[in-house]
Amino acid sequence: MKRFLLVFSAILLASSIFAQSNNSIYNKYSGKQGVSSVYISPSMFKMMKSLPEVEIYDDKDVHFEQIIKSFEGMYVIEVENVALVKSMISDVESMIAKGNLELLMEVKESDETVRIYVEKEGDMFKKFIMLEREDDSATFISIDAQMPQEAVAELLK
Repeated sequence: MKRFLLVFSAILLASSIFAQSNNSIYNKYSGKQGVSSVYISPSMFKMMKSLPEVEIYDDKDVHFEQIIKSFEGMYVIEVENVALVKSMISDVESMIAKGNLELLMEVKESDETVRIYVEKEGDMFKKFIMLEREDDSATFISIDAQMPQEAVAELLK
């Protein structure tokens, strides 16, 4: 029993440290010159869950509203301050290396690279991280979610 409690405590601590990383990256860069930042809280997403179904895309086979309703929090940071770009990329890559994330997709085009990472627990997606980098700018998006794998597969069709 003690071993179970010790392992369970370590798991909770690790997940809270990872969640704190999103917050610390956001706090480190938000408000700086040449940085645009957006935070959408879990409370905002809870309010969105109570909204009626709204068709936000003409294709009847794609249901973005269900996916958006699975979100629990979101951080967006866009850095156009050349002096901060490398620093933010380094911080995000360090956070990714410490987390339980796998590379889902990578796109490269001339001087631009986009990588999307996910954290899964069973058949549920718990976290999405996107890091887009160019020579003189970078964008970091982190989404906490409770999204079934089927919903992501449906979107990708």
